[in-house]
Amino acid sequence: MIFSPERVLTGRVFADLRKYPKLVGGINESSTKAGVDFYNAVLDFDDRLDLTQKNGVWDLLTCEASEMAKLAETTYRDVNIALANQFAKFAEGANIDIAKVIAASNSQPYSHIHQPGIAVGGHCIPIYPRFYLWNDPQATVVRAAREANAGMPEHAVSILVSELGSLTGKTVAVLGISYRGGVKESAFSGVFPTVEGLKKSGAIVLVNDPMYTYAEITALGFTPYKIGTQVEGVILQADHSEYKKLTSSDFPGIKALVDGRRSLAPENFKGVAFRVIGAPAR
Repeated sequence: MIFSPERVLTGRVFADLRKYPKLVGGINESSTKAGVDFYNAVLDFDDRLDLTQKNGVWDLLTCEASEMAKLAETTYRDVNIALANQFAKFAEGANIDIAKVIAASNSQPYSHIHQPGIAVGGHCIPIYPRFYLWNDPQATVVRAAREANAGMPEHAVSILVSELGSLTGKTVAVLGISYRGGVKESAFSGVFPTVEGLKKSGAIVLVNDPMYTYAEITALGFTPYKIGTQVEGVILQADHSEYKKLTSSDFPGIKALVDGRRSLAPENFKGVAFRVIGAPAR
C-alpha cells in the first residue's frame, strides 16, 4: 500500500500533474518502489529549474511522510492567508492599503505574503489543517489561522453594516457561489457563511453566479439574483471574470458594496460606499 496525495486544482488537473512532483510513500520498501515505478510509467513532468531535485516522482519513503507533505503545504497556505487577513483587518482601521504593503514586502526574497480575502474555500485548504490538528492538537498557530480565516465572511458582513447601518429588511446581493473565480465548484465556499451572516443581520439575501442556473442556485438553498434588479447592498464573494466590468448602473438603488476579492473597479461605483477588504474606507 502507498499514499500519494493529489496536488492539482480544479480546471487545470493535467497541467498540474506535469508541473508538480508526484509524492509517494509506502508501508514498506517494496510497496514504495511499486508506487514510484507505476507513476514513472504513466506520468510525464515539466522541467523545473527551481526545484531542489529533478521534477518527477519523489520517494518520501513512508505513507506518513507523503501524507504530511500534503498537510504541510495546504496548512502553510491557510496560515499565510490568515496572516494576510489579520494584516488586512488592521490596515482597514489604520488608513493603510494592505495590497501596497504586501507588494512592498514581497519585493524582497524572504517575504511571500499571500493575499487577503473574504473566504478560503475549496477541497483542500479549509480541510487539511483540521486533519493536521487532529494529529497535533497543540498546534496553536494552525488552529488560530483556521479560526481567523473562517471569520472573514462575518467580517465582510460587518463592513457592509458599517456603511448601511442596520440590514434589517434591506436587500443585499451576494455575487459568486464558487469558492474561486472561473470554477463551478461550491465546496466550502464563502458564500454559505456570508449568506448566513447577512440573514442573521436581518437582510433579504439574493445570490448570483454566472456559472450556475437559477434552478441550481435555488437547489443550493439560495434565492437567485438577476443583475439589474433593485438592491441596496452588494458583497462580491467570487472573482468571476464576468463581474469585473460591473458598474453601479448594474445595481439600481445600490448604496454600498464590499469587494471581497479586490476584483472590481472603484471608479465604476462613483457615489457608492465602495469598500475593499484590506483597504480603508474611501
